[in-house]
Amino acid sequence: MKKILFPTDFSETANNAFVYALKLAKSIDAEIYVLNTYEMPVISTTSAGQPELIQNVYNSIELNNFDNYKKQVPKLRSIATDVDCSDIKLTFIFEEGIMLSILHKIIRDENIDFIVMGTNGNSGFEKKLLGSNTVHVMENVDIPILSVPRKAEFKRLNNFGFATMLRDSDKAGLHQIIKIAKSLNADVKVLHVLRKENPDAMNVLNSWKEEFNNENVTFHTVLNEKLDESVFFFIDDQLIDVMCIVKRHLNFFEKIFITSLSKQLSYHADVPVLVLKEQKSK
Repeated sequence: MKKILFPTDFSETANNAFVYALKLAKSIDAEIYVLNTYEMPVISTTSAGQPELIQNVYNSIELNNFDNYKKQVPKLRSIATDVDCSDIKLTFIFEEGIMLSILHKIIRDENIDFIVMGTNGNSGFEKKLLGSNTVHVMENVDIPILSVPRKAEFKRLNNFGFATMLRDSDKAGLHQIIKIAKSLNADVKVLHVLRKENPDAMNVLNSWKEEFNNENVTFHTVLNEKLDESVFFFIDDQLIDVMCIVKRHLNFFEKIFITSLSKQLSYHADVPVLVLKEQKSK
């Protein structure tokens, strides 16, 4: 059984992503580890002469966080029941400390397959599609991470998009996506954007087509200097359900999804992004 790690701050955005994670877990026969973390503040040394006071403050902070955690867990179980996912196994974890360190420990101890996170850029269209906290995790965790936008609603995954610059280090990620897609009887649609005509790039593309000659894989090349237009058109035209990238392209992909054109971002804010670890091709 697959294992999904779901970090949450119990916000509305996180709860929306939780619904997505539940339905995804049901479709792939997975269980979910729900993680809530908090950090203790550093109290000024001006209170150093009153250790009892400092300890009381820490105890109060810990108690407040735990009380909130106890209130939220039944709400998440209720959400699971409401969306017909009460059969999904949920393990709740409450930890004090730096979230990234705790994530690494749980991933290692529980053999987590991938992480699902809700984005936190939900106020203003100019915010990043990938929230800053989500990006921080993506940059420091090696397992796949699915970033779920606030407006995303789970539906059957028919089409996985994969953006690539046709570098050898992207091939392992594509193999991984093909494996996932086959298990779901879905298609993989590979996008390569050319800013100008390049015969060498076309030769590389043809070699990729030969190597990934699978019945559920198609390649799509666009000649366009405007990368954002190409990606958005690809998502629309090919009915992409999840857009997949290799971690090395994260900055490139972030730039594509950061736009002052509110209409574009609001329209495409329902497409989850799956970020894969960069690996050397064997």
